[in-house]
Amino acid sequence: MIIYADVYILENLVINYFILLVTSYLLKTNVNSFKILLVSILGAFYSLFQFYQPLQFLYSPIGKIIVSASFVYLTFLPKNFFGFIRQFLSFYLVTIMFGGMGFFLYYISQNSIEYSVQLKLKNVLLALGISLIVFKLSHELIIKKVYKDSLIRYIKFKINDSEYSCVGYVDTGNNLREPFSGKPVVIVEKKLLGMEEEGKEISSKDLEKLQKVIGSKIVLIPYNSIGQEHGVLIGVIPDEFYVSENKNTWVRKDVAIALYDKKISNRYSALLGPDLI
Repeated sequence: MIIYADVYILENLVINYFILLVTSYLLKTNVNSFKILLVSILGAFYSLFQFYQPLQFLYSPIGKIIVSASFVYLTFLPKNFFGFIRQFLSFYLVTIMFGGMGFFLYYISQNSIEYSVQLKLKNVLLALGISLIVFKLSHELIIKKVYKDSLIRYIKFKINDSEYSCVGYVDTGNNLREPFSGKPVVIVEKKLLGMEEEGKEISSKDLEKLQKVIGSKIVLIPYNSIGQEHGVLIGVIPDEFYVSENKNTWVRKDVAIALYDKKISNRYSALLGPDLI
């Protein structure tokens, strides 16, 4: 079998660059593209060592791990050991994904299952493109869902003799604070407190009911949003407030609760600010 060195180096250069670029995207690390290119060039020339007998030990399993670890280190310059392990495992995850896609494309395009050491450049580019699409879709569908699920909290609070509980979501955009005390605000659907149907503004009847149940714990919380400047939310100061995640529960005393007149979500009924986690 004839292998053209220039084509082989180019193919490996493209593959190395793609894998390192996607790894940096997965890690959300800002790496200079020129540095990725330099390491990719080193990797492309390293691929020729398998044809040179004295250096074939670098293509043993241990040799491959050491060399790939060196490339990861040169690319990302990790600050600590655990950061390096995370980068190294992410690098291999992307490598396995691309390798599997390349093998799949080669297999369905050939009459036999034999795997050639030399792939056509168009097959490499096709595998890169499909792998990128698969990675992006899986990242959006899986990683983002996991991230969203990690922001779910369970809250419980007491006002006088009444106790309320619901599912909450940590909203990084919720920076509301009660103006006089500076307490962080948790936005809760008003129906949780047994008030009138959702979609209606808090009525005088609701306020009368709140005053009877809560008394002097009512506060006014100003806010601004798109289409609503200088708005005001009716709020209450709870006697006790608990935030739970998995088996851990925290007690917070510096919390104000704002009552929202619409449905927040089908999955949760409260919005917590980042200060409460």
